[in-house]
Amino acid sequence: MPEGRGSRISDDPGLRPGAGGCATRNPQEKADRLRAGADLLDQAAAADDKAAGRFAEARVDSTPFGISPQARELAARWATALAAREADARVLGDATSDLAGRLRMSAGSTRSTGFRGRLAVAP
Repeated sequence: MPEGRGSRISDDPGLRPGAGGCATRNPQEKADRLRAGADLLDQAAAADDKAAGRFAEARVDSTPFGISPQARELAARWATALAAREADARVLGDATSDLAGRLRMSAGSTRSTGFRGRLAVAP
């Protein structure tokens, strides 16, 4: 980070502890924000699943469009690419769904324990 410049997060007064910052919000508001974030992540996971389904359909529906070896090779490469995108979308959907679950668990823990820490997110 260049010298003399703070991070964008610490420069935002809404994210600093103190008057009006995160540390002064009530636990219920924090839990509601976490649940709302989890709901948005669930929507993203559903979109990932839908995309994976479309990739799978495209892979099944695509047929070689010629009898030449080049056409068959192109069709095989296309099917391989679609299968890879399908797998990527499924992995992303699963990871997004897991993160939504973690947010929901954290939302429940802020109410009962006064949790003030950060969420650990897997890479």
